[in-house]
Amino acid sequence: MADIQSSCAYCGVGCGLTISHYSSQTLAESNLSFTLKGDSSHPANFGHLCAKGEKLLLSLEQPNTLRYPKLRSGKPLDWDAATRLIADKFQQTIQQHGPDSVALYLSGQLLTEDYYVANKFAKGYLKTANVDTNSRLCMSSAVSAMQRAFGEDVVPGCYQDFEQAEVIVLIGANTAWTHPVLFQRILAAKQTNGCKLVVIDPISTATAKQADLHLAVCPGADLRLFVGLLGYLADNHRLNHKYIQNHTEGFETVVDNAQRVSGCLATLADALGVSKIELTEFYHLFSSSKKVLTASCQGVNQSVIGTDTTNAIINCHLALGQVGQEGAGFFSLTGQPNAMGGREVGGLATQLASHMGFSEQEQALLSDFWQCGHVATKPGLAAVEMFDAVAKGNIKAIWIIGTNPVVSLPESDKIAQALADCPFVVVSEVSPDSDTAKLADVLLPAQGWSEKCGTVTNSERCITRQRGFIAPKGQAKPDWWALSQVAINMGFSGFDYPNNAAIFSEFALLSQTVNQAFPHKRFNLGGLAGLTKAQYDTLPPTQWPVTTQQQIGQQHQRVFADAQFSTPSGKAQFIAPANSFEALNHHEVNSLHRKPLTLLLNSGRSRDQWHTMTRTGHIASLRANVPEPTLSLHSSLLKPFKLVAGELAQIQSATGSSFSLARVLVDDDLSTNLANMSMHWSEQFSLTKGVNQAIDSRFDPVSKQPGFKCQPVRLLPVELALQGVVFGDHDPQAQGLTWQVAQTLTTGICYHLGFAHQQDGFAYQASPFSLQWTVMLGAILLKKQQLHIQCNTSNGRLVALKVLSNQPVHIALEAMNALIGQTLDTKLLSKLHQQLKAGNSPLICSCTGITDADICDELNNQFNQQILLKGTNSVQFEQVLDATQSSLGCGRKCGSCNSEVRQCAEKHWQEALTFAPSMDELKVEHEYAKPVKEDVA
Repeated sequence: MADIQSSCAYCGVGCGLTISHYSSQTLAESNLSFTLKGDSSHPANFGHLCAKGEKLLLSLEQPNTLRYPKLRSGKPLDWDAATRLIADKFQQTIQQHGPDSVALYLSGQLLTEDYYVANKFAKGYLKTANVDTNSRLCMSSAVSAMQRAFGEDVVPGCYQDFEQAEVIVLIGANTAWTHPVLFQRILAAKQTNGCKLVVIDPISTATAKQADLHLAVCPGADLRLFVGLLGYLADNHRLNHKYIQNHTEGFETVVDNAQRVSGCLATLADALGVSKIELTEFYHLFSSSKKVLTASCQGVNQSVIGTDTTNAIINCHLALGQVGQEGAGFFSLTGQPNAMGGREVGGLATQLASHMGFSEQEQALLSDFWQCGHVATKPGLAAVEMFDAVAKGNIKAIWIIGTNPVVSLPESDKIAQALADCPFVVVSEVSPDSDTAKLADVLLPAQGWSEKCGTVTNSERCITRQRGFIAPKGQAKPDWWALSQVAINMGFSGFDYPNNAAIFSEFALLSQTVNQAFPHKRFNLGGLAGLTKAQYDTLPPTQWPVTTQQQIGQQHQRVFADAQFSTPSGKAQFIAPANSFEALNHHEVNSLHRKPLTLLLNSGRSRDQWHTMTRTGHIASLRANVPEPTLSLHSSLLKPFKLVAGELAQIQSATGSSFSLARVLVDDDLSTNLANMSMHWSEQFSLTKGVNQAIDSRFDPVSKQPGFKCQPVRLLPVELALQGVVFGDHDPQAQGLTWQVAQTLTTGICYHLGFAHQQDGFAYQASPFSLQWTVMLGAILLKKQQLHIQCNTSNGRLVALKVLSNQPVHIALEAMNALIGQTLDTKLLSKLHQQLKAGNSPLICSCTGITDADICDELNNQFNQQILLKGTNSVQFEQVLDATQSSLGCGRKCGSCNSEVRQCAEKHWQEALTFAPSMDELKVEHEYAKPVKEDVA
């Protein structure tokens, strides 16, 4: 089989992939017959991949794959029966309760073709706009802001702008972790072009540690920062008056308030939580540079003021005339591989297809094109509203496709209960193990990334073909096919698509038709409307707008470079924040942490994981870095909350109604009013589920995006009598379990356990035949540690190994798990004791498997070599670090661990300096080392 070009299944960078088949095995056989690398010709990544992308093939071997439709009872169905059942239930529900009693909830990981058919089915034929997507959770504030400012959901720039900018501002974006390949392009631009990198984030993230300037503003202060920046531009005569006059409207509605905010920079800096020097440096960089690019992500979007904040950023670029220009403007970093493609087809409940709204003219055009009588006449319910309606019983049938809302939405316990109570729930999934899939009345087997074909659109508006390379497992089908079959069973016409190419051609033709009726709109795929199946199959990465076939393959395109916008007047709009100047001074988020025993909780991504871990949680190398849910906070918060580093904390919602548990980590880079926890955990992997149980469902009033960031929570200590790890056999329903986290290893699964009562821990999987004993280890964290060991055997072989203590247990998990299945004899017991004494070293680099201990050893080796060559006073940290990384390879692949590698190296560097010999000592040692000359006289 020839090499296949496809696209990555993770973030919105949209990296191209080359998949090679290197044996004579058929498509239906193991994915191990394939290799994967970055596509060197793809304009998004030029061959580079992050750690998750490099390990994408490992995601294909799911622990449990759904292979056929089935009912909640487990009874299997054929596809005809399943689609008839769904059609009948939806039809009955609509007849009894109206079209808005049904809903679809979609995903930014669907292909554009899937998205298009879903929206045509619901908004065109079911007559409801209750079709929303998990993109609402990550992108909708940026969408709303661009619609308000530009008249259309259009990201004006392209990735090339990051390489041409003089100043890059990353706000609310830990790009080193969330978009590693793009971040490497940013670092390369810093190196080659000398551009300045500014990071605006309350947390000293991996990205912030590599910035020229880090503004650690107070949580929620972003809006005020950029309102003040606009005022600063006006105060210092930096405005592009000609551009403002000719190409914008509404400037006078924003500038006065902005200048009130910027009137006293010292006062403003104090309100923002930064120094006046830092603030002035940022404002000067922004105002004095001709090419400034500001890119934002979830730290801005996932806020109750996310839309206003994004508009405040865009206002500053409009004021300088920096929109659609090389190296300048606002850029929205997309979180999912096809969030933009979903928005293009109307995936959000608040829009129709091809960037249309719900005006009568737009409804009429779409109704005529789809030949469906009439389409939905008003916006539908956005994500939070949709599941509230399910909880209230107003939505009685819902179809969830490719997403896990029981984990990803705020107040997740309420979501789970709503779906449990809903009369009819359909879920299309690859695996039956997700928290949402377990609540389905009908579970449909969807094709996974390696099986399905279609298109995705990345953050820079580049359409890439995703091409399947493995035969679908069992009866798995494309989502567009499943939707079409239900539509046909409901008696609807226009869904007899022969293939995905036909769907894409129809969508492209619709975009052309819309553009002809509304020529001010910039979204247009008209040049792709007439593609044959063969042309579609070979479509190269292409950036829209595409009006002719001659533009196929075009890149580095910018929109609005002509300053003609998609608004009725053709002019961009300055947007004033809904909050008054006084409200900006007293924004709710700034006072939340003042309540007793309450602080702000920030939730976000871990470096090596993705969403709710259904795709990455079973990959051992991606789990090793953060094996358990953790809560990071400043060391000064331990005492007031009665917490202990390394032990557990309960994270309660502000009302105390819901909670999750996490292991406490100290991170003094965090501010003293802020804690941080990963968003990825769920009941599939952790007994106490995830962080969103403690997050309430407040949302931005414009975008309706939930305000996940910086919500108030209470922290309480959790005391465990015993905690540790079990390898091999495990009873997940054991009595007294307070803490249970499954971790995939290369040779199996281990479980991190915790018991509130000692007797439960000792009784866990104990039998009269269990071998039990106690080991006392030396000083660990200045304490001696007693380990309680239990071995269970079958036919003389070790089948379960339990290691418990009253303190956290630090052991080499892979090495311990390798003992399972071996004969239990004195030799094995000796190995076991050696491993217990050796402890464990944290993983630093997922790409190479390099641990803290590896870096320590190699850095000391390089340090000693440099001392012998140059002497103690001439040894340079950067040289030793470079040599260490060159030797080990850590931080030299995807680069997302660069800051962690440096932090680890700096720690061991200081230790090495402490024990470094003086020059006199070296001379003495050198004299002793000289060989004795022979007497040749």
